[in-house]
Amino acid sequence: MGQKGELHADQAHRGYDTATDEAGYAALNPLYMRYTPDANGYFAGQTGYGYISIASFIDAVAAVNSGSKSISYYEQEGVLALASKTLGVTAILQAGRLSLDNGGAAVDIVYDDHGQPQEVRLAKTS
Repeated sequence: MGQKGELHADQAHRGYDTATDEAGYAALNPLYMRYTPDANGYFAGQTGYGYISIASFIDAVAAVNSGSKSISYYEQEGVLALASKTLGVTAILQAGRLSLDNGGAAVDIVYDDHGQPQEVRLAKTS
């Protein structure tokens, strides 16, 4: 490391890496979950998007299990990141990674009959 340490912003993983001579390596994401107490010594993690996402999921499961809400309600509302709504973005990100890892090669995303991605692969060259 050299001096006293380093801080690296890692947008791909939505956080920061720190490395110090004293504490070594750590991966931090203060926006996902805050693990340190606030100025008064109380838990402050409930404002991070990780905590909110988990709490929203638990509330949704309870509502679906009790019958007060349906899964289709959550699909339409768009509050939760459901697999059916995130597969397309995940496939695009994977295609970008695959292309970059292969020197900018063309990539195909194969979709099923319902428009959901099924496979990300290098494009066949003729």
